[in-house]
Amino acid sequence: MENSYGVTLQQTNISATDLHLEELRIKGFTVLPNVLDESLLQIAREKLDAVYLKQAAIIGEDRLAAINEKDLVRMPFKYDDFFLYNLAANPKLLDFIKLVLGDYFILHLQNGIINRPNEVHHQSSWHRDLPYQNFVISKPLALGSLFCIDDFTEENGCTQVVPFTHKCETIPSIEYIQANKVPAVAKAGSVIVFDAMLFHKAGYNASNNTRRGINNVFVTPILKQQIDMPKALDDKYTDDPFLSKLLGYDSAVAENDIVWRENRLKKMNK
Repeated sequence: MENSYGVTLQQTNISATDLHLEELRIKGFTVLPNVLDESLLQIAREKLDAVYLKQAAIIGEDRLAAINEKDLVRMPFKYDDFFLYNLAANPKLLDFIKLVLGDYFILHLQNGIINRPNEVHHQSSWHRDLPYQNFVISKPLALGSLFCIDDFTEENGCTQVVPFTHKCETIPSIEYIQANKVPAVAKAGSVIVFDAMLFHKAGYNASNNTRRGINNVFVTPILKQQIDMPKALDDKYTDDPFLSKLLGYDSAVAENDIVWRENRLKKMNK
């Protein structure tokens, strides 16, 4: 133990998980290593690129670019449940999320980010994953979980974060950001878990290789989803109680007062 003076209380960690929780609480982010192995990473790369081509074919890449959606893959697990079972519902990740958000949380969004060499990505702007919110709270309402599908390095534009800004109501000055931003360097297979109120952005990829990441944001069910997943999925996964809860079926807004009460009675087995 490091020497200290005039201290009566100190955090005591008995596991690596305790340290990750401490980093998340204080700095606003932490890196969980070795969540996906190389075989799954290779599949994820191929499948993410394939889903993006499908989405671009549906909307048109020019139109995606017009709305700052180029190289952004919305809800990839709708197109391939590989991204649900291996990422959004990854047991190792969810065990950690549960320690922060408790037993009841839902998937708010799943977005794939493809950072191509020497191209500026829309995600390369400072933002929070709960945008337009200028407040702070004592405990997180939402956590981002960014899977590093490729190595995240300074050269290939890894995510930049401004530590402690999850405790700031508004974004700091440009001068402060430039002086205090840090690169979230991480190996492929790691997950960068961060408080959704932490200011962050994608860096500029100056390498010769594409860098991919897949962000899953988990929220307490008082917050609505970015996309209405139950409607988008046409009742898929309702036969699985765990996935039904995770994907928001159990917390969907009732159509009217009668439906709300019927749902309540059903939950209470009345």
